[in-house]
Amino acid sequence: MEQASTQNSGPHEFAGEPPSPARKDRAGVVRTARAIVRLARAHRRLEHRPTLGQVQAMAWFDGREPCSYLLDRTVNFVPEPMEFGYERELGQHALSFTSRDPYGRVMELVTMRDGGGFDLLSGF
Repeated sequence: MEQASTQNSGPHEFAGEPPSPARKDRAGVVRTARAIVRLARAHRRLEHRPTLGQVQAMAWFDGREPCSYLLDRTVNFVPEPMEFGYERELGQHALSFTSRDPYGRVMELVTMRDGGGFDLLSGF
């Protein structure tokens, strides 16, 4: 295997190898830390403690302006039908945040406990 040189630590045998497939699916430490800081700053708008899945989704999408979102059809929009077993989350809080897709379109995402969810603006 060819060794590449790095300025600070000398030769490194893994310098030219691509990241593993599992690593590509993660948001990364910096984006996760940024999401946690944004959640801490928005603690007054949170009525629940976000789950790990919600934090990871917020980090993945580089979410901003987080707040709690009550999953109650009499109070907020909840898509019909709630698919993939999310019916049990009705009446509980989800995490809502804004984000931009790769094309610059603004999304307002609502994420369930496991990180899955829906876009409130997708119909517009």
